[in-house]
Amino acid sequence: MIFNIMPRLNKLNTGSVRIFLSIVTVILTAIIVQYYVAVRIPGPMVHPIKYRIISGTFAFILDISRFFESITGFPYYKLLNIIVDSFDPIKIRPFDHGQVLYNDQFIDNVLVRIYTPQNVSSISLSPVIIFFHGGGFFFGSIYSHDTMNYHMSMYTGAIVIAVNYQLTPHVHYPTPLEDGIKVARYVINNYQEFNIDPTNVFLSGDSAGGGMAVVVERHLRREHKPVIRGVLLLYPLLQLVNFRLSSYRTYLPYRLLSLLREDILVQVTNFYMNTTFSDDELFNNRHLSQDDYENFFSKLNIHNLDQEMTDDMNKRGLLSKTSHPDTWKLFDENVSPLLADDEILRNTPATFIVACTYDILLSDAQLYFNRLQQLNVKNIMYREYAIFHGVMTFVDFPVAFNEAFDIINDSAQFVVNITTLVK
Repeated sequence: MIFNIMPRLNKLNTGSVRIFLSIVTVILTAIIVQYYVAVRIPGPMVHPIKYRIISGTFAFILDISRFFESITGFPYYKLLNIIVDSFDPIKIRPFDHGQVLYNDQFIDNVLVRIYTPQNVSSISLSPVIIFFHGGGFFFGSIYSHDTMNYHMSMYTGAIVIAVNYQLTPHVHYPTPLEDGIKVARYVINNYQEFNIDPTNVFLSGDSAGGGMAVVVERHLRREHKPVIRGVLLLYPLLQLVNFRLSSYRTYLPYRLLSLLREDILVQVTNFYMNTTFSDDELFNNRHLSQDDYENFFSKLNIHNLDQEMTDDMNKRGLLSKTSHPDTWKLFDENVSPLLADDEILRNTPATFIVACTYDILLSDAQLYFNRLQQLNVKNIMYREYAIFHGVMTFVDFPVAFNEAFDIINDSAQFVVNITTLVK
C-alpha cells in the first residue's frame, strides 16, 4: 500500500520546521567547530583559544582549497595565497596615523613594497632593512607581512624594502634566491635613489626568508659590496637535510597552525629544489645514507646531538644504505646555510636570531647560534619566545599576539643598537 504523506507534511507547523532546521544547523555548526577548533596546543601559551581559532580556520580554508583543487585542478596553495592577499586592500589599519608611507614598485623586475618613516630627514641618509618573507618559498607575499614591516619601519626609523620574490613551483631554486640578490644588489648600488645609508644595510626574513637573508648576505660579501651591517633572522629555515632534529620530532605531530604538516612540508623541499622525495622518506630521514648522516654532523661539530640522533636512527633502523638520488642537492650551502664552512661563518655580520619555542625550526636556530658562538662571532644575539612558528603574520587586530610585538620591539632595538656602534 502506498501512503500519501503530503497532506501530513502540509499540516506541519511552519514554526516547528524552523525550530527543527535551527537545531540541525546548531548541531552541524557545533560538529564543524569541534572538528576544526579542537586542535592540540603544543604547550603553555598566552591566548590558547585564539590559537585554536586561527589554526582551525586555516584547517578549514585548507580543506576547502584542496576540495576546490580536486574539482577544478586549481592548485590549493595558489588559492590560499589569493585568500590571504585579498585582505591587504581592505585591511583595517588602526595603527596607521601616517607615521610611515608605503608604495609598491619594481626593482630590477621584482615587485617590492617600500616603507618610509615620515620622521626621516630628506638631508641625512637612512638605514634600510631588506626583508624576505617566509612561506616555504611557495606561500606568502609582501602583503602577508605588511603590518609587521610597517611597524619595523616605524620603530627603527629605517626604510624597509619587502621583496616579493617569485614563488615555487612556478619556478625552482635558485630563482627565488636570485630575485632576493638582485634587489639587495640594486639597492646597495643605487643607495642615493632611495636616500639610504649604504653602511647601514640590514637583511631580514622569517622562516624560509630567514635562510634567504643569510645566503643573500654571503653572496654580497663575495661580490665585495659594502659590508651588511646586520641580519635579523625570525625563526629561520636554515637546512633541508635533516628532518629528525629534536624540534621536528617534538612539534611536527602538533601540525602547528594546521599548515606545518608532513604532506605540505614535503612540498617546501620538492617545489623549491625540484626533487621527488616522499614525506615518509623526508621526515624519517630515509633519504639519507650513513655517509650523509655523518657528513651532516661533521659540519655542525656538535657531538652530543650527533650521538642523540644516531641512537634514535639506529634504534628505528631508518638509515638507508644509499642516498636518494636528489639528496646531494640539499647539502648545497645556498640551500642549507647552516652547513657552510667555518671560514664563511666567521665573517658573519651582527645577527639577531629569534627562535620560537613551539616550532619545528627551533633546532635550526639553536644550532646556528651555537656554531656562531663556537667561532666567537661578535654581536650575536639569540632570544627564544614562548610562541608558535609564523607568529609575525599575526599582528593585525583581532588576531594579533603580544609576542609578535615583543619580537618587533626587540628587533628594532637591535637595529638601533647596531647602527650606533662605531663602524
